[in-house]
This record gives sequence, structure tokens and C-alpha cells, in this order.
Amino acid sequence: MLDWLYQAIGAMLAWFSNLFGGSYALALLLYALLFKIVFLPFTIKQQKNQIKMAKLQPKIELIKAKYAGRTDQPTMQKMQQEILEFQQKEGYSPFAGCLPMLLQLPIIMFLYEIIRKPLSFICNLGEGTIVEIYRLVNDVAAETEVAFGSIDQINLVSKINSFSGDLSHLVDTATIPDFTFFGLNLADTPNITAPTLLVLIPILAAALTWLSMWLSRKWNGNAMQTAGQDAQANASMKMMDLVMPAMTLFIAFGFSGMLGLYWIYQSALGILQTFILSKAMPLPKYTEEEIKAMKKAQKEAEKTQKAALKEIPKYRSLHYIDEDDYDELPEVKKNTDKPAKKSNSGIDIPDIKD
Repeated sequence: MLDWLYQAIGAMLAWFSNLFGGSYALALLLYALLFKIVFLPFTIKQQKNQIKMAKLQPKIELIKAKYAGRTDQPTMQKMQQEILEFQQKEGYSPFAGCLPMLLQLPIIMFLYEIIRKPLSFICNLGEGTIVEIYRLVNDVAAETEVAFGSIDQINLVSKINSFSGDLSHLVDTATIPDFTFFGLNLADTPNITAPTLLVLIPILAAALTWLSMWLSRKWNGNAMQTAGQDAQANASMKMMDLVMPAMTLFIAFGFSGMLGLYWIYQSALGILQTFILSKAMPLPKYTEEEIKAMKKAQKEAEKTQKAALKEIPKYRSLHYIDEDDYDELPEVKKNTDKPAKKSNSGIDIPDIKD
């Protein structure tokens, strides 16, 4: 159903490849750059959203301070509701920054399918032609059945490039993509058990993923600005610093080196883009005096909250009455006419006025 889209992207990659003398690795770089440019308006919108959030952060921290020390679910829900209403009033959407990331996921999925089937989508060959090429390259007898879905097209491309026979009646060999890059065959899958220089691609992709997140916080954040950030938010941030590079490493080791190389391009271009935007559209920074004022206001809010909690009257027990249940102790009346009752232990039990 999406073959037309795969064909379009494949044709674009083929054109990019021809610009660089058939180099598929450089074609991927141009492909990554093109989509960074296409998504630039969304990225700018995301940067503006972050600027707005930074301006609202001091008031949000004051809202959190009002509920400091109270972790019950109704209180947390009330705090989140108050923060959400404040953000909506100021025109901030916490989900606005998710759109660019969500839109890039299908692009990677489309690219993965095209990388897996270069003969179908880059060379635009039909299933019958690909099967016939497979028979010739692998010297498979005509009577032997070959299922198209079982053909590894990336591996087949490598065999076509090293095939000494004539395939000109089936395919223009000039259109076959070149998967080599600095002596590495990007069609291969990195294998940690039989390491070659190709294993550096997943490692570098994971390292750049982590670096891009770290630099983004450094350039677009203010450590003093988020001094009031709660422990849960910090824990979530640290978790993302581990999960995203680990996921990148896992995926890059599971597919051909071309997908890992594309990930490297995306991260490197993302770092460059973040640096430029942080200079052109910097987030507001807070001075030491402003941060001290924020902390002071937070402490005052916490004191007010504690004082209010002390004013709340104690709930009286329904099961046991003791001295704490009386605002004033009842007056004890001694009956001079009757002798005091004796308890089983011999202690006098006084009568109490109603």
C-alpha cells in the first residue's frame, strides 16, 4: 500500500547517490540534511515552546512549593491540575515539543524498509527480475523454486557488485548502490562476536545520542533555573540519558551498518542545529539574585503550609477516649456521702460530674 512512497524516497536516494558518484553513504547524509531542513519549522516552534516554559518555571515552582511535604494522591492531582490550568492560561502546551520527534519515527521506518530492499525501491526492479538475478548470481537451477520474500537484497547487491557474469539484460549495473564507505561494507550487520571496524558505528551512534541530549540541556538550560526541580523529574531525566543511547546501540547492532550511519548523521546534525538555535533563540537565564528570591519564596510558602497544618484540629478517636480528646479535663467531684468505689486492684475510682 505504501510502495509508492517507498519508490519516491528510493528514487530520491538514487538521485542523491548519483550526485556523489554512486556513494550511498553520502546519499544518506544528504537525505538526513534534507529532513532536518523540512522539519526546521517544527524545531523552531519547539524552541519557542521551551522559551515560554522557562519563563513560566518560577511560578510553577511556587505552585509546587505550596504542596511541599504532601504526597497523597488527591494533593498531587490538585497540584498537577493547578499547574496545567496555569500553563493553559499562559498559552503553553507541554506536548508541543513531541511532534517533531513523533514525525521522525515513520521516516526512520521508511528508510529502514528502503535500506532492506534497495533493488526494489532504489533500482526499481520487479520481483521477477530480482528472483532471476538471484538465480544467476547464486547459480540456482531454473527448476528450483525461489521465494521472493526470502531474498536478502542487501546481500544480493554485494554479490552483484562482485559478479563477473553479464546482468545487463536484467539491470543497469550503474544504478546498483555502492554500500562501501572508507573500506567498510555498510551492507553488513555489525557483529560484536566477530568484531571489525563496523562495530564502531553502533558505538558512535549511541555516544552521539547521549551527547546530543547532554549538550541540548547545557545550551538550552540553566542549572540554577531548575534548582527547584523535584527528584522525580531528575530521575526521569537520568533514566532517559541511559535508555535512549542503549536503545540506539541495540537497534544499530541489529541491522545493517547503513541504518547506524544514518543515526550518526541525524545526531551530528541535531547537535549543530541545537547549537545554532541556542544562540539565535536563547532561553532566558536567571541570575543568582533571582534564584535566591525564588528559593526564599519557596521556603516562605513551605512555612505557611506547615503553620496551616498545625492549625488543623485533631480528629477525635471513635474507639478510645483519653485526655487528648478533651479541650479541658472534666471536673472531678468527690462524693463525701458515699465511700469511693474500689476497683479490682484496690484503687479508688472517683465519680465524674456530667
